[in-house]
Amino acid sequence: MRHRIFLLVTVYLLLVAILGCEAFTRKFIRKPKAEEKKPEEIVLIPQEYNAEGINKEELYREYFLYWESWQDELIDILSSRDLNRKKQVDSLREAVKNLVNMRGLLLPEKQILLDNYINEMNNLSEDITKDIYTDFMSNSLMKAQRIKRKIQRDFSFSKIKDYLR
Repeated sequence: MRHRIFLLVTVYLLLVAILGCEAFTRKFIRKPKAEEKKPEEIVLIPQEYNAEGINKEELYREYFLYWESWQDELIDILSSRDLNRKKQVDSLREAVKNLVNMRGLLLPEKQILLDNYINEMNNLSEDITKDIYTDFMSNSLMKAQRIKRKIQRDFSFSKIKDYLR
């Protein structure tokens, strides 16, 4: 009797194990092999966007806006006492690059004035790179804020629109 119960329980467990959660036919039928797919090659074609379609006023406003945002980024980094030199140098470099782009759109008399501010920004960059231990970070912050105020005062679009090439 025990032998029969044991055999019945074993057969029952074997059937449950074989059938499982999926249908019996799905469990034992081979799945078709997936076709070997070659990964598609990605071809990147660089495109140049010329500023020919944009007039000088719009271009100047864009450069001014970009400069302003990078200058704000620099001031935020210096005010938060962030020790990440790469961020500081990158934001300074981008701010100067946009000032140089603005310079190319101005008449020579305003270019000279903007050259002074570009030199101040380069001096600020030297000060920041020399200040290894961040002892003079507050001085650099004040210089950056002062330069921003001066450029906004002298080179806002409303004051410079008559001096564009």
